[in-house]
Amino acid sequence: MIHYKYGKFHKNQIGKIKERLRKQIYFLLLIADPATAENYDVNVIECFKNVQHFLGGYNSLTGYQKEVVIIASLLEEALINYIEHFDFAVYRKLILDAGQEVLNIKEVDNAEP
Repeated sequence: MIHYKYGKFHKNQIGKIKERLRKQIYFLLLIADPATAENYDVNVIECFKNVQHFLGGYNSLTGYQKEVVIIASLLEEALINYIEHFDFAVYRKLILDAGQEVLNIKEVDNAEP
């Protein structure tokens, strides 16, 4: 068990959350990819907001780890790219880097702000 802000989480839970977060991040790739975007009827910007809100909550619960800031920063830059000057190659790299960074989130005990 790992102690967090409001209680305890089992290590398996944290692993599953990290897996889910990676899937949410990689979904941002699918919905913006010119080759697959037409298969999805979603608002890309709202999907970004959902992931960022999830990260904000996760960040608070797990003690404000630097890896979460890195992920949020990469996603923010991908969103800016998407909105202002969409370059899929750059967007793809940012999304893949954010997803990879999730693996670096630590499972810390007694996380406090």
